[in-house]
Amino acid sequence: MHAALSDVEVLLNKLLIVVAFLMPLAVECVRLAATPSFYERWDTRKAGEIEDEPLLIPTVDGKYWTFWQKTGFSVFTKGKEDVFEGIIPQLDCTEPLSEAVFQYLQEEIRTVAKKKRETSLEPHPLCPPEHFIVHDSVYIRTFKKGVCTPEVVSLKEYRYFYPDWAAHEGIGIWGRNFVWNGSAMREIRLADLFEESPGRDWFALLAKEVEADLRRQSYSQFDGFLPFEKFDQFLITEEGLKIIFQRYAFSSGYYGFPTATVSRDRLSPFLKPGAPVTIWYEKQLQKR
Repeated sequence: MHAALSDVEVLLNKLLIVVAFLMPLAVECVRLAATPSFYERWDTRKAGEIEDEPLLIPTVDGKYWTFWQKTGFSVFTKGKEDVFEGIIPQLDCTEPLSEAVFQYLQEEIRTVAKKKRETSLEPHPLCPPEHFIVHDSVYIRTFKKGVCTPEVVSLKEYRYFYPDWAAHEGIGIWGRNFVWNGSAMREIRLADLFEESPGRDWFALLAKEVEADLRRQSYSQFDGFLPFEKFDQFLITEEGLKIIFQRYAFSSGYYGFPTATVSRDRLSPFLKPGAPVTIWYEKQLQKR
């Protein structure tokens, strides 16, 4: 009897060892299990009332639509979370342009979120097939309303991303510009604003005016980037065009997001006749 008990005890000890070995793996599989969740909703808030807003990302003031998505979960801060958020302020300009732009951006946010859900999960090599590795990351896209009229909508888009492999967060600013061409909404590029010419006279003007404005602001570190070959991001404003540069555009140091403005008076001889932005600028001039 004593020997039999010893055999049972040995077997139990072996089982305990196996369980002790497998327990961390089981916990890891559960901890890293993918549990996607998301919501869409309208809300209101005042700028600055959300304390944990990432640096430089503007808080939406007033009514806004948000899409929030999280993959994974955190247990006592040991879990992994892949968070995506898209925020669009209410565009209360005259329809149909503002409504079309809003719906377009909504679908863009939903598409990006769906792609992240489908591609952000990595199969866990030691767990059952339904379990995945979830990497800690944050990705936020939010928009700040600028010009918002029946003819033109111009928005500044902020993109904040902080993947788990990065040493620090990344922030970019995009200019998003839309016009109503009589029957449909269209997002436009910089070249769409100007009359075509063999020597691209309009770009020569822009490059000259941008350089002059940057020098007035005492930006000297951009000298090695002259002559300007292209401008990637811009905003349409009542004063003219605002060219946006990213925060490391001219130097490895951080100098904010340089911008340069070219006045509409300087632009007017080069604008495309009859184009929505040209018509809108002509209306602005008439109001003087």
